[in-house]
Order: sequence, then C-alpha cells, then structure tokens
Amino acid sequence: MAKKLTILVTDGENRSSLAVTRSLGKCCHKIIVSSKIKTSISASSKYCFKSYILSDPLSTPKDYSNEVIHLIRRESVDVVYPMTEATIYALNNVRKEIEARCILASVEADQFDTISNKFELFQRAKQMGLSIPETLFVQSKYDLKTKIDQINHFPVVVKPGRSKIKKGNSYISASVRYARSKGELIRLYDTIEALDYPSMIQEKIQGPGTGLFTLFDEDKHLALFSHQRIREKPPSGGVSVVCQSVPIDPEMAEASNRLLASVKWRGVAMVEFKRDLTDGQAKLMEINGRFWGSLQLAISSGVDFPLLLLDYLHEVRQTTHQIKYQAGLKLKWLLGTLDHLLIRLKTPRPIATDSGALSYRFDSLMDFLRIYDRMTTFDVLKLDDMKPFISEVRQYVKDLL
Repeated sequence: MAKKLTILVTDGENRSSLAVTRSLGKCCHKIIVSSKIKTSISASSKYCFKSYILSDPLSTPKDYSNEVIHLIRRESVDVVYPMTEATIYALNNVRKEIEARCILASVEADQFDTISNKFELFQRAKQMGLSIPETLFVQSKYDLKTKIDQINHFPVVVKPGRSKIKKGNSYISASVRYARSKGELIRLYDTIEALDYPSMIQEKIQGPGTGLFTLFDEDKHLALFSHQRIREKPPSGGVSVVCQSVPIDPEMAEASNRLLASVKWRGVAMVEFKRDLTDGQAKLMEINGRFWGSLQLAISSGVDFPLLLLDYLHEVRQTTHQIKYQAGLKLKWLLGTLDHLLIRLKTPRPIATDSGALSYRFDSLMDFLRIYDRMTTFDVLKLDDMKPFISEVRQYVKDLL
C-alpha cells in the first residue's frame, strides 16, 4: 500500500499489540498506541509515534469508547486495530460513530459475539460433526447439581461460556479452571462468579496443542499459518511462552474453514486444536476472533497478518493462496518462560500436563537455559528495538516488589 496511514493500535500492554506496532511501523505508517497503563511495551517501541493512556475497556467501556472517538478526531486516525476482546466489545457499541471517520479493523458485534460465545460455538461445532472434547454443557451452578453424576473421569477442564461476561455496565473476566474431583468441581461452581453463567465441563485432552491462524474471507482462507505450543503459562494450560511454526494440518484447515464459513467470518482469527493421543482426532479447543498472543511468530516466519489485514481492509486484491513460511522457527517470550519455570519449580505435585512432572521441570530448566539458537526468535526482545523489553523488565520487577 503506497499511502501512509495513521493507525491506532489499542491495548499497548499486550505482546500482540507490540507485534502490530512493529509490523505496520516498519512500513512507515504513523502508529498511535493507546493503553490503560502509563508505560506500555508498545508505546516504548521506536515505531510508536505517539501514545495515550485511556480508561479500562473492561471496567468502564463507555468512557473508553468515548475517549477513542475523541482520539480518532484529534489525530485524524485512518484505521483502528482493536486488540482485545474487551476493546472490540466496547468499540462495537459505537461502531457507527467510528466508521463515520475511519475503518474499525474487526467484525461487527453480532458476528463477533457468535464466535466469542464458546457455549454456543461448541454446540454449533458438534452439530456440524466437527470433533470436540467430550463436553457437558452447564447453564449455571444450579444446573451442575443435576448433571454432575454424568462425569465419570477426572481431571476435567472447566471453561466459562465467554472470556468476557457482561455484568451491568462493565465486564468480568473469566478463565479456564481444572478440577481433579467432584468435590473440587462443586467448590469451583460455588466460588467462581463466572460459573454463575453458562459454562462447559470438558475432558482433558492429552496431546499437542496446535493453533491455526487465518485471514478469512466469508468462505475461504486467504492466508494460513500454524504453530504448536511447547511451553505455556501456567503449565497446566494458558498463554504460550514458547511455540514453534509447523506445517499446515489439512484436517485442521478444513475444520476451521467449515466453522468460520458457517458465520461468514471476514478478518483474522485463531482456531486452536489438540490432536488427541487416544484416538488421533484433531479436537477443537477454542476460537479467538482477534489477533493472538504469538502473532510475532507468524510475522517472523513470513506471514505478516497485520499488513495482510490492512491490505484486505482497503480492498487490495486478495487471492486464495498459501504463503510459504519457515517451519521449525521457535518464538520465545523470555519473561513468560521465566514464569513458567518458577511455577514448575514451586509446584509440589504434578499439574495436569501431558508429561511427567519431574521430566517437565528438568526440560523447562534446560529450555530456559538454552536462551538462543539460530532457529529461535524472541517476542518482546529485539536488538533493533530494545525499549519494549526494558519496559517489560521494569514492570516485571515492579510487580514482584
């Protein structure tokens, strides 16, 4: 794209936002970063032209969206990249006002809600004949009492129906939990507010986790990339701290195509699977209708999703083709791997993982000590853009004190 644009990248404290800032900033676009904290990693980048501190889209979405509209007017913003689920929800509420002045780089509210509602999404996937973990759909903690006897094997994975649950004029965050027994399961539902709402209880799938990343246009992939998780934080399952680019799995590509096409998705998405070691099937874990935490790996491997999305939004001709990328490249989030290691060393007994606790602790220690090799790139740490890493370390130390 020849024209240089003014682009607002939200949620600058996130690694995905930093990846977008660097990607589009290198193309000489004017990058403005917003964040809820004073010094975000994205705002620290040399590719950030200007930064703003805004309200928290999770706790005060109305204030946040009004501030974004004011910022768009003040800076003559051409495109807004909303980077988190909370931000997308908040800005979709004022979508008409935003689109009167610029492009909002996310799908509309109804479409986004369809993907974000995991409770309904997994039922849709099941009806379509896609492979999912054995799942018990629970409407509330009261519904659990009538269904708990259907659970015969532990541990189980407890997934809230949504990652962000609307409560009054704000949202509450919900996260995945684990239960090793019926007693633990009941206690979770008695104490976790998010489980007052629809949720799922799933079997824990033993097998490698694979993310399929796509730029999708209603019924087809325009660009695809895939990675496999190697280390996560927490180790029982969470954000990826070490991951590796892998070739596209045709079964996963087809399953994700069917699911995204069923809602006529337009834009970027991450579809995550696990290859079940017991039956060999690729089972759906989740879908995120936004940029993902390990975005930098795709960019470093040769699939620049932020730039591809920008071209797509401006109707630059897109053809269905597989962009060749480097398989075997690892992405390491250095402070994330440190957290992973510390959790492992402190854990008195095995967390639900796919390998033994002692070997996993040793592997984690060795992996952390092997800081770099020629097939490893870093997420935040970049020698030609060091300030984000310095900012991240300062915040990390501050949080420890």
